[in-house]
Amino acid sequence: MNSITQSSKSELASVLILTSSYPKYLGEPSGIFLHLLAKYLSAQGWHLTVLAPNFPGGKKIEEIEGIQIYRFNYFVPSMQGLCYRSGMLPNLRKSVILWLQVPLYLASMWYSVLKLLRTQSIDLIHVHWVLPQGIIAGLVRVFSKIPILLTVHGSDIFSFKGKLAIFLKKFSLRQASAITANSLFTSSIVNKLDRNVPINVVPMGVDTDEFNPARKNPKIRKELGIEGPMILFVGRLVENKGVQHLLQAMPSVLKIFPKAVLVIIGDGSQKDKLKKLVETMKISQSVNFLGTLSHSQLPEYYAEADVFVGLSEVEGLGVVFLEASSSGLPLVGTAIGGTADILLDGLTGIKVETDNMVELSRAIVRILRDDELNQRLSQNARDHAVKNFSWPRVAFRFAEVFNEILSTSK
Repeated sequence: MNSITQSSKSELASVLILTSSYPKYLGEPSGIFLHLLAKYLSAQGWHLTVLAPNFPGGKKIEEIEGIQIYRFNYFVPSMQGLCYRSGMLPNLRKSVILWLQVPLYLASMWYSVLKLLRTQSIDLIHVHWVLPQGIIAGLVRVFSKIPILLTVHGSDIFSFKGKLAIFLKKFSLRQASAITANSLFTSSIVNKLDRNVPINVVPMGVDTDEFNPARKNPKIRKELGIEGPMILFVGRLVENKGVQHLLQAMPSVLKIFPKAVLVIIGDGSQKDKLKKLVETMKISQSVNFLGTLSHSQLPEYYAEADVFVGLSEVEGLGVVFLEASSSGLPLVGTAIGGTADILLDGLTGIKVETDNMVELSRAIVRILRDDELNQRLSQNARDHAVKNFSWPRVAFRFAEVFNEILSTSK
């Protein structure tokens, strides 16, 4: 770690991070992985500044754990609804009116970037998500030759298939000095879009000290009234996360483990619909919706659970899978896209089909029944996370990319 820190500190470079999501306050989960990345890079000696959209009641300038954050308004402050909550894309799908805020968002962020470049010494711009931040960074290149690192997270490259969207994606990719993708799957999708852009695969990370099996807290089970196995889901409650399939698999699990409880942490546009499904299925006593919890609360819930289930239709990486595996939880999921880098079938968890409720329930029951299998998957999941996804390792890999860009742009 000392050698990593020393090599980065010698550069003392300033990096501007562009993002559409960043924690609104300490412990808030929106874009928490970007804040953690910024913290670890800062600890290595990089000077980090973040530019993110504002939200109702938000401060335009603030500092969170030593990271300087500038937030820009792009609409009437009290009516800014494009970002946060379920995320930009789900928000747009839920409200067509929000599309009116998109051009204002683009113009405001573009202006804010140029303003920061005039008032601060910035050596590198680190852009997160091809759309829309990649477009903005590409337009900034008209006025500045500061190098750009574009990080692709998945949803930004998977969504929007029209000709205009493809043109804008290619424009963003080609304006970047370098590109990183958060998984092998995301990298393959970028290559299909444009085979001429070189890509480094650098995942997002997980705090393996914070998300640790030792964080168990029996009080959680007592407070939730859980006397049997605890099945955990963490994530946004939107359609492509597959929570509806998990709920439909629960009756079969309850036949074998009648005291099992599914704990759902998160919020989103499908929450009310999912709650109605639970009532219709008459399993309300076995499902607990906790809503959004602070990031600092999550480790104890992961560590206390018996199995983690994630059923995304497609995922660039799957940060919650990282948190679960780091916490020593056996994984059950679809292993589609980037989650295949984390959920290794038979090694760290059990792979299932997206909407096969029979297969899903059997996988959950198998893990809950077989203590030897549970312990083996648990240890493998933890070891895999520590070896490949710990934040010091991930920050070091990003630092390598930063230094390579800066050395070639001089």
